[in-house]
Amino acid sequence: MAALAQVATQTAGSGQARAEESENVPRVPGVSTIFSGFNAGASFFGVHNSAVGWYEVVSPAVSFTFSPHFSADASTPIYLHHYVEEPPVRPGTVGAMVLDADDAGDTVIGFHVSFKPDNFLYTATASLTAPTGNRAVGFGAGQPTFDFDNHLQRYTGQAAFLLDLGIGDSSTPIDNLVTQNFTSVGKLAHFQAGAMVWIFRRYWVQSVAYEELPFGSQTVYTVVNPERGSGSGPGATQTNVITSSGASEDNGFITSAGIPFTPHLTLLGYYNHSLRWHQDTVSIGMSYVLRGTPLARRLSMIDRALREAAGLNGK
Repeated sequence: MAALAQVATQTAGSGQARAEESENVPRVPGVSTIFSGFNAGASFFGVHNSAVGWYEVVSPAVSFTFSPHFSADASTPIYLHHYVEEPPVRPGTVGAMVLDADDAGDTVIGFHVSFKPDNFLYTATASLTAPTGNRAVGFGAGQPTFDFDNHLQRYTGQAAFLLDLGIGDSSTPIDNLVTQNFTSVGKLAHFQAGAMVWIFRRYWVQSVAYEELPFGSQTVYTVVNPERGSGSGPGATQTNVITSSGASEDNGFITSAGIPFTPHLTLLGYYNHSLRWHQDTVSIGMSYVLRGTPLARRLSMIDRALREAAGLNGK
């Protein structure tokens, strides 16, 4: 979901909306690499999932922009209030829901290379995860994992068309916005396509269709038993070893929106419908960044190119 956090900008003399020349920190929309050097932020979301109910998650993140083309970032989700299931007392029964507070997920570290020819933005991302999450409740893979993603945006007027193609060995780094009720370990490909529209030049709405397609053996760590995670009621927390068409496959639609209140503070919301699991996830939250992008006047792509050539980027 790297495209989710792209912020609209104004091109000189054309009136067309563009995205910032940046890859944003995962899970913290609004942290932009338009500024050289260090940046940091945090997001807070209240989330309702049809399988596990309400929970809250905060995601601090840091980033460093080395040049107009190269940047890196890291983030860790922290679940402040999340219900998980105890193992069943005996086979064939359902475990009780219990509160799991202040538990972390896996840390995602991303390295990005971006190019911006004409009306396109192309970003290649290599992501690694550190096993900081609790895999017993589905928050972590229990081992380092990786992912490679190719992201393309094509701008036209007040809109952009989005395409993502990637491959990795875990579901953790793929979707930085929607938190699933499980973490998978095993080879999988992922795809995403959709569009983004800017309203009043800086408010945005995005809608995408996605597919996560495993191949080969998969190990899945769950909060909700995948075989019963269809919104009809949770099952027992357990580890499942499955093959390609098992619980780590997911597909559906995500619609999201953002309203920047200040250069540092943005209101965010999203709705995710999983076609495979018949689950719905709704969230609303805020993100705060230390070095925010000004809202009153955004530099055009030409202006920024001239500033970069003069060594004034981020000043």
